[in-house]
Amino acid sequence: MRPFVRSFVQDCAEQLPLLAPVVEIGSRPAETQENAAFLRDIVGVKPYVGCDIQPGTNVDVVTDIHRLPFADASIGTVVCVEVLEHVHDPIRAVAEIHRVLKPGGTAVLTSVMFMPVHAHPWDFWRFTPEGFAQLLSSFESSVAFGYGMDVLPEGVQGVGIKGPHPGLTLDALPRSAKLVREWGEPYPVDFGPIRMTLPMLWRRTLRETARAVRARSRRRR
Repeated sequence: MRPFVRSFVQDCAEQLPLLAPVVEIGSRPAETQENAAFLRDIVGVKPYVGCDIQPGTNVDVVTDIHRLPFADASIGTVVCVEVLEHVHDPIRAVAEIHRVLKPGGTAVLTSVMFMPVHAHPWDFWRFTPEGFAQLLSSFESSVAFGYGMDVLPEGVQGVGIKGPHPGLTLDALPRSAKLVREWGEPYPVDFGPIRMTLPMLWRRTLRETARAVRARSRRRR
């Protein structure tokens, strides 16, 4: 789980009235992330149901986000983190999330923009903050924002609440607001949306130099 995503979910758990029961969509960890912290431990609200299109670790219910097996207005909170880029029809998926939420229920959503293709098991979409805001337009209260370079954010985050929630802005999520405003400060080497420290640049330079030397040596043989 990317650190910014974890901070965003922590923000939502600490600052918003997340109602029970909680449904997480896309709860199966990706390859190499099997030992990472589960969102259910960060959210801390029970009962908590982990859902995914495939069986696996941390999955309680195997289901399709386009046809959730929950009654209308029966779920308090839906957490859908780094999933919407992987679904066939994200508009229909968010409509399903809205359908199953109780009045006053909350949807916690994240996805990606500046990210390589990463099938889990498929990879279809990339979202701008404006696109994410449109996905959340059916919610009475919502906020959507990006993390990273303004013209090419690394990821997008959004909260939709099925009812009035005055003051739902980025500033209502202080961890996330701080990270958004300070993005890039620890990384003085700037390649547009790619930022790194000087030691990271030197390591990359040495690695690429060694690779070029080996390639030149092979060509001379």
